[in-house]
Amino acid sequence: RGGERRAARFAGDRRKRGFYQGVRPMLEARAVTAGTEDAQEVERLLEAAFPPYERPPFSFLTTQAQREEVSLLAYRDEGLFCGFAFMIEDARLAYVLFLAVGEGVRSKGYGARMLADIERRCPGKTIALDIEPVIEGAPNVVQRQRRRDFYLRNGFAPTGIANCFEGDVYEVLAKGPGFESDRFLALINELPEGEDKTLAPLEQAVPAYAERLLAAR
Repeated sequence: RGGERRAARFAGDRRKRGFYQGVRPMLEARAVTAGTEDAQEVERLLEAAFPPYERPPFSFLTTQAQREEVSLLAYRDEGLFCGFAFMIEDARLAYVLFLAVGEGVRSKGYGARMLADIERRCPGKTIALDIEPVIEGAPNVVQRQRRRDFYLRNGFAPTGIANCFEGDVYEVLAKGPGFESDRFLALINELPEGEDKTLAPLEQAVPAYAERLLAAR
């Protein structure tokens, strides 16, 4: 009986088995449509992970995802919901607007695996995203630093460009063959309200932050 129990435990925990062998199976990525269980999970996480001033209505995501160049993906690991991504792409660039890991499964490597899946879906393309700059005194400065460190660990690099929108400033990071600011601006203009966004050198948009980054090199 003891042998049977040990065999059952070994066979029943494929996640641990893959971890110890150094191999993690790819996450399942599902295109999200309104009215599905995936949609409910993504909507809950969208509201939990992003503040109101950064969060569009969930209907905006599902409506835009009907376009060929836009993707809204729910990620699952053997059925377990672990996060979602929302992005738009053209022939050479993919812009990830939202990437979030489920609240109960953070710090388990899912964010890196979701980024790896996005790279697999966009072979040869530069992948760009933007984050809140790590400004001292910001109420969520620790979270901002952790987020930036996470992307740097996963191969993203500063572009020196800021994405400016309605008084807010975001630092643009990128990974891939090369970042083209004109192409990036054209791509974000493809989304509703994108025409109100502008790009600026980081040292002009947030001088103190840019100086601190330069000093830390």
